[in-house]
Amino acid sequence: MNLFKVKSPYFFIFSLIILVELLSFTAYFLPQLQIYLLITAFLAVFFLSLSSLESGLLVALAELVIGSKGHLFSASIFGVSVSLRLVIWLALMLASCIFIFRRGFPTVWRTKLFNFSYWPWVSVLAAFIILAFVHGYLRGNGASDIFTDGNAWFYLGLLLPTILAYSQIDDKQEQRLRAVFFTAIFWLSLKTLMLLFIFSHNISIMPDVYLWIRRSGVGEITAMGGGWYRIFIQSQIYIPIAFFLLLWPSLDLKTKKNPYLLIISLAVLLSVIIISMSRSFWLAFAFTAGVMAVISFRKKISLYLKALVYTGAALGLSLLLILVVVKFPYPNPQAGLSAAALSARLDFSSGEAAISSRWSLLPNLWQSINDSLFWGKGFGASVSYFSQDPRVLSLNPSGWYTTYAFEWAYLDTWLKLGLFGLIAYFAWLIVLIVDLLKKMREHGKMLPAAILAGLIFLMVVNIFTPYLNHPLGFGFLIFSSCFIKKNPL
Repeated sequence: MNLFKVKSPYFFIFSLIILVELLSFTAYFLPQLQIYLLITAFLAVFFLSLSSLESGLLVALAELVIGSKGHLFSASIFGVSVSLRLVIWLALMLASCIFIFRRGFPTVWRTKLFNFSYWPWVSVLAAFIILAFVHGYLRGNGASDIFTDGNAWFYLGLLLPTILAYSQIDDKQEQRLRAVFFTAIFWLSLKTLMLLFIFSHNISIMPDVYLWIRRSGVGEITAMGGGWYRIFIQSQIYIPIAFFLLLWPSLDLKTKKNPYLLIISLAVLLSVIIISMSRSFWLAFAFTAGVMAVISFRKKISLYLKALVYTGAALGLSLLLILVVVKFPYPNPQAGLSAAALSARLDFSSGEAAISSRWSLLPNLWQSINDSLFWGKGFGASVSYFSQDPRVLSLNPSGWYTTYAFEWAYLDTWLKLGLFGLIAYFAWLIVLIVDLLKKMREHGKMLPAAILAGLIFLMVVNIFTPYLNHPLGFGFLIFSSCFIKKNPL
């Protein structure tokens, strides 16, 4: 079966996404359904992947965009927490093994795996990931902490089915990737706006929605004062990436697109970025836009002006859209767009608990890294520091906090994998960047520039918020590493 052997693929994909969301919300009230939904999801993705690995991967892509931490469905099975993302991963890996068994490893290696040029870098990184598990165990970090800390890196295993499915990516596969990605992005944007409406209008279902969002790990909803709410969903990380994927190709002078539809689409995406109230998103977005303008628009002032006009118009329209959502007269509007809240989020020097806690962590984290500079301390390695975060203080009034999860993502990777492991990861990223720059120069296309923008954005965000040691970041790297091998882009 192929997901796209239907008359209306976009509607079909959107309907499936809505169904999954409704089932997730229903299972919040009926938790006994969770295990049956997980079993159903595993079987569905497994048999779908047996027929077409590409279709299974498209399901995984959609889940990444809408699922955040991957727990839309989750249950404890034999004492192990099992999530929707995990069962999708297991189904794809099992289907990949069967694929290789049926065709024979020598044939698969010669025709598919050998074509993946990033094997040296990925293999070295994989070696350091394995070493981090061993190192953590030998240091006595605790089996539970080791697994919980390091299990996200297993997601890189989806490189296997991705290479098998996209070893020679063609135009139709590219179109299907786009269809799934942007349909999921559309839903994520709509969901963000709907959540803002529900909370800014104090709709009766608000408490249940809040608990569902929190307990499923989808996101965070925070009252910012004056009836204004911050709607932050981890997978919103893909929204700025989608922005660049829409904007940059449209700047190609040979591309003929409806500018009004483009501006509306960009406005919806910008509204989500604003509503997220994520300083790391805002900083990374501005930095990426500046870097890409320098890289892409040299001697092309007309393209720079075109991008500026589109972005400016979209920004104005996005603010209007937010005002319409929060000020809609029915049933009971509570807020407007809070300029004070926005300006407070822009103040990176404020004494806000989240910021002060990050800076309090930094010297202790750096000292722990120095203790094992080159080889790291393995997964599960923890650091103690003083925090002013209210969530920490509620558990420990002294403010003293010990954790193995850190916001300083590159330093987190350094602590766990060591300097050599961090260098191996950077090598993969740098080679990706070089290949994308080559594609831009060779073919003069804006699509490689858009993918490059997404990669730069992720790398900047990762300074402050861990995404490149998370399935959300791994997913982008996996698909990008295979996608850019298409020639030409």
